[in-house]
Amino acid sequence: MDIAVFSSQELPFVLQTLTTVAAKPEALTPLEHQFLQVVNQLHQASVVVDDLSPITPTQIAKAITDPHHRKRLLQMAMVMAMVDNEITPSQQKALKSLAEALSSNEQSLRVLHKAAREHKLLAQMDMTRKSMGIFMSASYAQQGTIGLKKILAPLFYGGEDPDVAWKYRQLGLLPEGTLGRAFWEYYTQKRFSFPGEVGSIPERMVFHDFAHILSGYDTDPQGEIQQGAFQAGFICENGFVFLLFVILYFHWGFHITPYADTAMGLFDISRVIHALQRGAACNVDLSDNWNFWEVVDVPVEELRDRYTIPPLSQF
Repeated sequence: MDIAVFSSQELPFVLQTLTTVAAKPEALTPLEHQFLQVVNQLHQASVVVDDLSPITPTQIAKAITDPHHRKRLLQMAMVMAMVDNEITPSQQKALKSLAEALSSNEQSLRVLHKAAREHKLLAQMDMTRKSMGIFMSASYAQQGTIGLKKILAPLFYGGEDPDVAWKYRQLGLLPEGTLGRAFWEYYTQKRFSFPGEVGSIPERMVFHDFAHILSGYDTDPQGEIQQGAFQAGFICENGFVFLLFVILYFHWGFHITPYADTAMGLFDISRVIHALQRGAACNVDLSDNWNFWEVVDVPVEELRDRYTIPPLSQF
C-alpha cells in the first residue's frame, strides 16, 4: 500500500479534504492537527496546516482526478475521522459525500459506518470476513479446498500436525542471527505454539510473525498496531484493510481475533504512519508468494537490506 502518492499541486487539496472530515473543521483537535502534519511531512511538503479551510466535494473531485489517488484520499479521510476514537454523524455524512464525489466504492467504508453506529458485532464480522477473506481467496485459488482447510482447521479443530510442527522446531538448529533461528527464538521466548501444534495460528498466516522479526516491532499492543500498519504497507492488494483492522482493534477496542487482547487509544499517529511507510518501502509482499523457507538460513540484517526495509532508527 503506497502512501505518499500526491503531487505538490494536489497536496493542499488533500489536506483541505482531510480538514473537511474533522469532527469540527473550524476547531481541529490536537490529534487531527497532528495527522495533517504527518501527511504533510510524508510528502516532504510545507503546507501551512493552520491556514487550511474546508473544501466542497465538487471542488475535491475537480482537483483529484486520478482513480488511485482518489482511493487513497478517501482512505486517508477515513483515518482522519477515526483519530479521536469516535465518529460523529456529521463526519459519517462528510465521508459518504466524499465517496460519492470521488466515485469510490471503498468497501471498508461500510465497516466504518457500522462501527460508528455502534453496530459492533456487525462491524467485527465484516472486518473478520474482509481480512481473512483475502487469504482464504488466495489459498483457494492456489490449492482449492485443501488450502481452505489449512486455514480453517487450526481455528476450529485444533489443527495438530506433528510433521508441520517439527519443521518449525528444527529452525532452532540454524545459526544465530538467521531468519529461521530468530523465528524459533521469538516463538520460544513468547511461548507461542508453533504451526502444527494445538493453539497455533494457521500456517498461511505465519508470514505475520516472520514480518515481526524483519520489522523489529514487538508483540505488545503498541507494537502490534505498528506491525499491522507495516503489514498494510507491504501488502500490494487491499493493504488498507489491515490498517483499518489495527486501528479498530488497538484504538477503538474492537475484538476481532482470538490471538491478541484489544486496547483503546493506542493510535500514535507518527509511529503508526511511519510504520506504514516502512512497509510500503519493502520491495516484497511478504503475504503473497513469499517463500520464507528459501531464506530461513539468511541473516536477518541481510534480508532487511535485500527487501529495502528502512531501519527503525530512521524514524
